[in-house]
Amino acid sequence: MPTIYWYLSLSFVLAGIGLYGLITRRNLIRMLISVELMFNGALLTLLSLASTSAAYKPTGVVLALLAISLAAAEVGVVVSIAILMFRVKRSLDVFELTESRG
Repeated sequence: MPTIYWYLSLSFVLAGIGLYGLITRRNLIRMLISVELMFNGALLTLLSLASTSAAYKPTGVVLALLAISLAAAEVGVVVSIAILMFRVKRSLDVFELTESRG
């Protein structure tokens, strides 16, 4: 049976992959996927620490479910903005989108 160290190391790996993808990518959709990887790493940390606490209460699980639902709403908003920006600029390159302020 895996211990908490396996879950924490997996969450750190997920956060690291997400951070690397966020820094190196210029596409808006790929950056969104990288942010979601980092968020999933943080949720895995939260759930693993909540499940191993001495006085286990479902507070950590409820908090994680709330965070997952908020992340789903955030993804919907960002994808709709990305679709709108693609229709206007015909590109999802972040550097091209920042030049069009006004």
